[in-house]
Amino acid sequence: MGPTGATRRDGRQTSTTTVDDAALNESEGIGMTTNVVATAAGQPFFAALDEESISHILDISEVIVCHRGAVLFEAGDPARDLFLVVSGKVKLTRPNPGARTPHRESLLWLMGPGDMFGELSLVDGGTRSTTATTLTHASLLRVPGSDLHDLVESKHDVALALLGRLSERLRRSDNTTAHFVVGGVPSRLAYILLDLADRFGRTDPATGNLVIHHDLTQQELAQAVGSSRETVSKALTDFAQRGWITSRPRTVVVVDREGLRAIAD
Repeated sequence: MGPTGATRRDGRQTSTTTVDDAALNESEGIGMTTNVVATAAGQPFFAALDEESISHILDISEVIVCHRGAVLFEAGDPARDLFLVVSGKVKLTRPNPGARTPHRESLLWLMGPGDMFGELSLVDGGTRSTTATTLTHASLLRVPGSDLHDLVESKHDVALALLGRLSERLRRSDNTTAHFVVGGVPSRLAYILLDLADRFGRTDPATGNLVIHHDLTQQELAQAVGSSRETVSKALTDFAQRGWITSRPRTVVVVDREGLRAIAD
């Protein structure tokens, strides 16, 4: 199922290649666009920009509202746009054509509010290296790559902000690679859970525990860890028996963060 609709900042409906039959009507579109743009403007990427750059980016952007399972682009597609997640989650996966089940696909990134993706292919002019799929109902800003190139050339604050986000992604990727090279499945899973806790965790005021609504199935967790669903399920059960976590569908509650950190390190 594709995006439910795409609207410019001024609320006018724009063309899109995948418009759902539940497309927004004009009044709904204007209201939703206003809310999404207001939320986006307060996110970290825009904090590094001056008012002129913020206004320019928001003016050239489209708002996309998607149901769970919408494919925004696939590996091998031409790279045309940059995406900024305003609400919801998006997973970035890479196919493993020669691999056997259950490793036909690797989950490389889970993007949430404030995260951007699609910038790497725009920088080097290559095709998409990953497939982007909404993991939940999501709203995003889509920034045309050609317009962004022009803006980067004329506005140094935009270039520096993009460079900062790329550096952050590279640092996270290096850290993940370092853990995955030497760690077994339990270590890799603990590392992934701690990363999800840092990014999506919310403290339960009643218990003080960290609740992570990651929205991943066990199969998707396995794709992130590079293992089978059965092995990840056993590791989650072991973590629970040790008193480190409690696990529910698409949610993990961290009870003992230090226990996870010890095995992740």
